[in-house]
Amino acid sequence: GELLYERYRERFWLSIFFSCMLRMGNMRGFGGPLPDSWHTQSLELQHKILSRMRELGILPVLPAFAGHVPRAFKRIYPDSPMTLMTKWNNFPDEYCCPYLLEPTDSLFATVGNLFMSELLAEFGTDHIYNCDTFNEMKPHTPNVTYLAAVSRAIYSAMTDVDPDAIWLKQNWVFVHDIFFWTTDKVEAFLTAVPTGKMIILDLQSELSPQYKRLHSYYGQPFIWCMLHNFGGTLGLYGAVNNVNQVQLALFDGRGLENGTMIGTGLTPEGINQNYVMYDFMNEMAWRTEPANLTEWFTSYAIRRYGGENEHADNAWQLLKSGVYSYTGMRRVRGKYIICHRPSTRLRSWVWYNTTELAIAWDELLNASQQFQNVETYRHDLVDVTRQALQLLGADLYNAFILAYRKNNVTDFQNNAHLFLDLLGDLDMLLGSSKDFLLGKWLESAKTFGTTSAEKLLYEYNARNQITLWGPEGQIVDYANKQWAGVVSDYFLPRWTVFLEALNTSLVTGTTFNESQTVQKIFSEVEQPFTLSTSTFPVTPQGDSIAIAVDIHNRWRKHFIRQSQQRIRLSASLPELRENIGEDQ
Repeated sequence: GELLYERYRERFWLSIFFSCMLRMGNMRGFGGPLPDSWHTQSLELQHKILSRMRELGILPVLPAFAGHVPRAFKRIYPDSPMTLMTKWNNFPDEYCCPYLLEPTDSLFATVGNLFMSELLAEFGTDHIYNCDTFNEMKPHTPNVTYLAAVSRAIYSAMTDVDPDAIWLKQNWVFVHDIFFWTTDKVEAFLTAVPTGKMIILDLQSELSPQYKRLHSYYGQPFIWCMLHNFGGTLGLYGAVNNVNQVQLALFDGRGLENGTMIGTGLTPEGINQNYVMYDFMNEMAWRTEPANLTEWFTSYAIRRYGGENEHADNAWQLLKSGVYSYTGMRRVRGKYIICHRPSTRLRSWVWYNTTELAIAWDELLNASQQFQNVETYRHDLVDVTRQALQLLGADLYNAFILAYRKNNVTDFQNNAHLFLDLLGDLDMLLGSSKDFLLGKWLESAKTFGTTSAEKLLYEYNARNQITLWGPEGQIVDYANKQWAGVVSDYFLPRWTVFLEALNTSLVTGTTFNESQTVQKIFSEVEQPFTLSTSTFPVTPQGDSIAIAVDIHNRWRKHFIRQSQQRIRLSASLPELRENIGEDQ
């Protein structure tokens, strides 16, 4: 028992920054082992959270047994059927592929019942449990009879202990691999559980709702959810027009055969951003018809800043019709060029009129005298200014790549210098707001530690999650953050390495070796950043409005020049990218 426990601690349990991926069987071991102090703190915190939720009338959701076990389990039960989970996002064997207990085997029920019994004895229950056994991974067979048996076994492990159990399940597994999860397989999996005893989260209903394709989940209740962001990445974005159709979806969903939509929800991977979208979405459950968006955004600006202002209203109307009116199917993941690992083959992408964004920036600045002491105004001014610099960074990238392609040293160097200067200004801007500080993130992580070694462990994980997201950048920049400190010590240095390599190639007439440059970026910037213990401010530095005005004075004129070049650049870049370097 002690041997299994120690191996479990060292090889299985993930860092707190990646723990959700352990619960779904995607990863194991990375960022650990977690010390006993963390388990003690987590237990105390869990009790406090559950107590407060229940006082407020909120139904907590607790985990059920999904079937993933440490590899050491195989030594204890060598004759029990288990399969290694498939490799997720190329994580090395050391950090991937725990065993999955065969759900149809009696050992699954035994362990599942023990898990549930211990859980309920410690925390009590409100009878709702989440469980995701195959997140972004396939079952070992597509046989529909088997899939139904798996679903039935997972649910039975809940009801054996809690006869009133309801299984809350994400639909993401059905979205991620629609070629495996065809309608017959989904139907078999869902209908193996008694109708009404499973609730499905239609996870990204604002862009890719699945309730129609899956026939209202074959009778199981579902919740229309806005996912909005992946990885908690920053950047102004929203699909407000789609969200505004929730009421139509409600009636549509109920009007379908076996229509079972029971509510609305939020399922973001990060918070503290794009507040307007969450304000709007939370209002949808109380509306009986779509909102007049023009009136709603006018009202929002008044509520947010505490008073009427023509310029603020103009700014929000432009944001409403621009950045917040995405209607496509592409999943916006926040990997904008300035915060992307450098490459010669990046593609800038916007879904809105960038000139209107620039005018919204103008208008928001024009409201500064009235709202200079309003915290929410200052936050939004920093955020919109950040968005403007993000756009200009992409334009400057396109410009220096085109100059490189044309062997124009002067244009390349001029635009490269502007690009690096822009990143410096961006870091200064972000450092003026409490909401965009790396220092707060790192210091918060370290407070979990009770020893210096624990603090180092938590700081490493905090740094890794927002950069490499894995030991070697398995999903690099997935959760990137446009924060002061990240820009100065991560984005800026790696773009500097990249541009220096491009410049050397250009002035010496040698072939640019991109893979070698990326490896240099990893070894000299990315990995060292995750291992560093340098400190950063935890309070704002400078005045946000004054800095935004200075940045506006310096960079606003570039919008005109760059927008005039955008069409020409977009036509030139495909050929450009095909001809840069031989080692891509």
